[in-house]
Amino acid sequence: MAPKDTSSPSGPRFKVWETAYAAVLTETDTAALFKLVEIAEAAIRTRRAALEGNPDHHAERQDMAEALANLRVVKKERLKFDQPHFPD
Repeated sequence: MAPKDTSSPSGPRFKVWETAYAAVLTETDTAALFKLVEIAEAAIRTRRAALEGNPDHHAERQDMAEALANLRVVKKERLKFDQPHFPD
């Protein structure tokens, strides 16, 4: 049986956003990369919403901010996607 993914702020076994982000970093197929970036961005935003109002998880919040910045670089450099910056 696969490990249960709980995205609760109290400490999941693994975080969906980290898995999605790792998939972007290891993807070599440009055709698949765009969808993986979308999935990772959505997972990060979902996790941030789950943490809203919780004063803990500072390190994870910083990691998510860095991941979003890196995803913008992936979109620009690997996908040649240039867009104005919108706040996360």
